[in-house]
Amino acid sequence: MMKQVVAGALAVIAGCAAPTPAPDARPAESARPSSPAAAPTASATATGGAPTASAPAPQPEDAGAPAPTQDGGASAAADAAAADGAPPPGAPPAAGADATAIATNKILPPLESEELTARARALFDAIVKNEPALADPFWFPKEPFIPLKDVKDPGKYWDNLHAAYANDVKAMHRKRKSWEGARFVGFEVGSRPKWVPPGDEVNKIGYYRSFHGKLKVELDGKPASLDVHTIISWQGRWYITHLGDFKKR
Repeated sequence: MMKQVVAGALAVIAGCAAPTPAPDARPAESARPSSPAAAPTASATATGGAPTASAPAPQPEDAGAPAPTQDGGASAAADAAAADGAPPPGAPPAAGADATAIATNKILPPLESEELTARARALFDAIVKNEPALADPFWFPKEPFIPLKDVKDPGKYWDNLHAAYANDVKAMHRKRKSWEGARFVGFEVGSRPKWVPPGDEVNKIGYYRSFHGKLKVELDGKPASLDVHTIISWQGRWYITHLGDFKKR
């Protein structure tokens, strides 16, 4: 019995003296961090699912290009002109015109358009009411006329032509004792438009020209017309330069 007790004690002492094995330096597979590609980011799904990697934000093709600007819109002067059917002198040219056409003014205006009809109607109203100022929307503007004409004082020349235009409106009004019942019908461009190159007709910039347009009206219930001697083009629109026969002046 004593031998068994001694043997058990010796076994216990031997077990306590035995060295413990060193722990494995490598963590278990479940404790290893995931690879960078699979690292969770703030873009985890809102539903609580597994987080996903966020792709880098795409860069614009030309990060240095300036942002496009928007057209500031029509000015107060343009709005006022539009109210009576008259495009302002600086109005945009006809759609589709290229830079060369704009610089040379070589843009053939349409033979019919809403804005042309509106300005022709203004001329008719001026004649009926004997108020020449109402016809100004159809008259060639002074701003482009000055660089257009190759004369000593184009501004003064424009003033003289504009005064003649007003007199022609009054003269047309006087041709009838009464304009009661007169009705505007439309406007018809006259002769086939011809390109007048720079240098002809004392002009620095070319233009298209047409003679003897017709202000179509109805007088006393019958069709009639009033002659518009000369119209020329400016950036895709027609304007009058002579209402009456200017050669007789």
